[in-house]
Amino acid sequence: MKDFQEKIKLIKDSGEAFLKIVSANDAGATGAHQSGIYIPKGSISFFEFKGIRGENNEKLIRLKWLDKGLELESRIIYYGKAKNEYRITRLGVTLKPESLVLFTKVDNDNFEAFTIAKNESEDFLSNLNLSKEDLGKGLVYRNDSTSIKHIANFKSRARLLPQLGDMLIKSDDVAFLEILKNSYDANATDVTVLMDNIDSPENGIILIEDNGFGMDIDIILDVWLELGSDFKKRRATNYQLNFDEPKPKRIPIGEKGIGRLGVHKLGNKIELISKKKDKNEVHVNINWEEFDESNTKKKKYIEDIDITVVEKTEPEHFIKDGAEGTFICISSLKSVWTRGKARDIQRSITSISPPFRGTSEDFKVEFKILDKPGWLEDIITWDEIKNFALYKFDAVISKNSIDMFNYEFRPYPTFDKAKKRKRSFDIKNSSINQDELILSHHTLKRRDEFNNKVSFSVSPDKIGKIRIEGFVFDLESYVLKEVFDKKGLKEYLKSNSGVKVFRDGLRVYNYGEPDNDWLDLNLKRVNSPGEKISNNIIVCGVFLDRETSYGLEEKTNREGFIENSNFYDFRDAVAHTIEIVELLRKFDKKILRDFYGPTKKSEPVLSSIAKLQAIVNYKVKDSNVANEINSHLAEIENSYKLMHDRLIKTSSAGLGLGIVLHEVEKVLKELLEIVTNDPNTIKNVLSLVKRLSKLIKGYSEMFGKSITQEVAVSELIEDALFSIEFRLRKHEVNITKAYLKKPDLVLKVSKGLIEGIIINLIDNSIYWLNVAYEEHKSISEKLIYIDAVENENTVEILIADNGTGFLIPTDQAIEPMETGKKVGLGLGLNIAHEIMLTQKGSLTFPNFSDYSLPEEFKKGALVSLLFTK
Repeated sequence: MKDFQEKIKLIKDSGEAFLKIVSANDAGATGAHQSGIYIPKGSISFFEFKGIRGENNEKLIRLKWLDKGLELESRIIYYGKAKNEYRITRLGVTLKPESLVLFTKVDNDNFEAFTIAKNESEDFLSNLNLSKEDLGKGLVYRNDSTSIKHIANFKSRARLLPQLGDMLIKSDDVAFLEILKNSYDANATDVTVLMDNIDSPENGIILIEDNGFGMDIDIILDVWLELGSDFKKRRATNYQLNFDEPKPKRIPIGEKGIGRLGVHKLGNKIELISKKKDKNEVHVNINWEEFDESNTKKKKYIEDIDITVVEKTEPEHFIKDGAEGTFICISSLKSVWTRGKARDIQRSITSISPPFRGTSEDFKVEFKILDKPGWLEDIITWDEIKNFALYKFDAVISKNSIDMFNYEFRPYPTFDKAKKRKRSFDIKNSSINQDELILSHHTLKRRDEFNNKVSFSVSPDKIGKIRIEGFVFDLESYVLKEVFDKKGLKEYLKSNSGVKVFRDGLRVYNYGEPDNDWLDLNLKRVNSPGEKISNNIIVCGVFLDRETSYGLEEKTNREGFIENSNFYDFRDAVAHTIEIVELLRKFDKKILRDFYGPTKKSEPVLSSIAKLQAIVNYKVKDSNVANEINSHLAEIENSYKLMHDRLIKTSSAGLGLGIVLHEVEKVLKELLEIVTNDPNTIKNVLSLVKRLSKLIKGYSEMFGKSITQEVAVSELIEDALFSIEFRLRKHEVNITKAYLKKPDLVLKVSKGLIEGIIINLIDNSIYWLNVAYEEHKSISEKLIYIDAVENENTVEILIADNGTGFLIPTDQAIEPMETGKKVGLGLGLNIAHEIMLTQKGSLTFPNFSDYSLPEEFKKGALVSLLFTK
C-alpha cells in the first residue's frame, strides 16, 4: 500500500474491519506455545466462524497482506478442549508487539490485512475516532456516520467466584449441603467428611471423599470449571442415567450449577482429585489468596487466571482396582467454626439420610471432627428418629383388599401410663389374633361421584402387589419435650416427610417431595385437624414391582405417573391404608393426650382464621361469595392484630412499671436494713443513694421511649446485673460471666427493652434456683451462667442456671397466662418473646449439647436471646 490516507480510506470503505493492538503473546515474544493472533470471542463473528465447545475446530481462509505483497492460506482455530479461545495462525509474517494490525473482509473465505507501526498507530486510530483503550483485546470497527461498533466481552474480577459463593450460599452449613448434594448426584453411596482444627481458620482443614462416579478431564474443564453449567439439568430433564456402573440410578437434585461454589464459600485453598471409571485421575489446585487484588501485581480478571489441571495416567489417590470418586481438601478456612455450626452440619447430613434402605436413595455420610469428637454428641440419627415415631405400620395390598396389616403404638418410656399396643391382620395366617377393626376395613373402598363408599380393586397384572411401610410422628409440645434433639427431628422431617414411591428400589419422582401432596393429606387435615395425618409428620414408603406394575406409566418428564385409571386405583389404595392408620391412631392419641396433654386447648386465633380461609377457598365454589367471606375474615384478622399489638405494648409498659416499683422497693428495704443493722455503713449512704439514682435512671430508660442504638453486649448484661445486684447477693446466687473472656460484640437494639428481658430471665432463674435449693434439695449452690456467642449470621446471649429446668413445655411457657410458678401471671416470657420479635430477633430454648456449657448447668434451664446481625 502507498500511503497513510489510503489505508484509512480502505478501512472506512470496507464497512467493517477487525482491529487489534499486537500483544507480546500475539507476536510470539513470550515464548508461549500458542502461536498467532488472539481473537476475543465477541469478535469471532467477523470471520464467519464459531467453534464447538469441547472440541478443537478450525477454518481455512485466504489472507492477503497488502503491505507485504504476500498471499497465503491461513487458519482460524478454536482451542475448545483446554483453552476455550480463538486465534489466527499461519500468518506468514512477523508481527511487532504494540503495532496495530487490521483485517478487512473480501468475502467469507478471503480477507486482507496490513499493519501500522507503533509510533503511527495513535494517529491512525484518531482518524477513525478511536483510541488504543477502545480496542481492548480487539474490536470490530464499523464505518457509520452515527455510531462506532465496539465488540466487547463481559469481564469478571478474580474475586468473583469466592464472592458468588458468599452471595448465593448464605451459610457454611448450606454450602456443605450443596457439596454433599454433588456427591448424591454422582451416585455415591458412601461419603466421608473429616474436619480438624476448624476453630482456627489458618490451621483448619476439611476433607470430603465420596465413591461416586467421579469426573474425567472433559467434565472438569467443561462442567466443574464452568459457572452455571446446565449439565445436571440436562441429565435430569432427559433422564440420562443409564450408566454402566452397577449402582442405583437417581434423578439429580442439583440443577443450578452452583453447588461447586460451596467449596469456595468454605475456604481459600481447594484441592480436588477425581477419577471416573476407566479414565485418568484428574488433579485441580486453586488458591484464591494468590489473586488478592490488594497486591497490584496479582491478576485481576478471572479469564487471566490459569488453573492448573493435571491428568495422572497412574492414579495417586484412587489406587485400588476399580476405585472411582471425588476427593476435596479445603484449607485456609474463611470462618471460625463453632460447636453449634458443626452440629448444624451433622443435622443437615442426617436430614438427607434416606429412611428406607435398599433403594436408589441409599446414601451414607460418615462425619467426624478429629480433634473435637465431643462436639457431635447427642445429635439424633435416623435410627434414633424412627424410634421417636409413636406409630409404625406396614401393609400389603393385593387385588381388592389389604392382605396384611401391622400397626404399633409405641409410647416413650416416660409415658408409662400409656401402654404399648400392636394390632395385626393377615388374611393368609389364621393362627394370629385378627384385629376386628382392621378386619372390618380391609376391603378397599373409596367414594364415588355421589359420595357413596364403593369397593374397588387394583389390577394384579397392571399394578401388582403394593407394599407400604410408614412411621408417624407427633410434634405436640408435650411429646417433643421428651425428644433429646428436637431441632434434629424437625429438620429431618422437613426434608424427608411425605409418602414416597419406589419401583424396584428406584424412586419415582416427585411423590413425597415437600410440594407434592399427591394423597391430599394436608387438605383432609384441614377438615379434621385432630384426627388426620398431615404430610409433615409421616415418613412413608410405597413399594412396587416393576414387572407387575407396567400399567403405571411414568410421564416423559419423569415427574410421576400418567394419571390414568390404574394410577387412580393405586392412589386410592394407598390412601385407604393410611385412613386405617388414622383410625387406629385416633384412639391411642386420645389416651396419650388424656394422661399427658395440656389441660386445655386453645387454638391460636390467626391459625384458626387461616384454616377457615382454606376451607372457604376449597368448598365455596361461587367466587363472589368466597371473596366476600374472605374480606370479612381479613378485617377480623387485621382488627385482631391491632388489638394484639396494643395489648402487648400495654403489657410491656405494665411489666416495666411493675419491675421498677418492685426492684426500687427491694433496694430501699435492703438499704434500710444495711443502715439500721450496720452503723459503719452510714458513711456510705451517699454512694448507696447514688446507686439507687442510677438504678432508677436505668429503669426509666427501660420504661421510656424505645430508641434503637448500637450497644456492646457486655454493657447490656452488666447494666442488667447492676440493676438486680442486691437481689442476687441476698439470694446468694453466683454469676459466671463467660462473655467477659471473649471479644466484645455490638448489637443495634433498644437497650432498655433488652435489659428488661435479661432482668426478667434472671428473675425467673432466681425463683427456680430457690425451688431447687429449698424444696427439691437437688443443688448445693445457686448458679447462673451468662455468655455471648457469635455465629455466622447471628449473635446470641445465653442465660443458663442449675435449677429445676422448665417444668412445662417451652413452647407453652411463652404463651400468655402459662406458668409453672405457684404465684404469678405467666406473662414474663410471653412479653420477652414479643419484644424480641420487635427487635428482629427471637427468644429460643436451644439444646444444651449445642454449646460448651459447664456440666452443672445441663439439668437446669437454658434460654437464648437470638439477634440477627
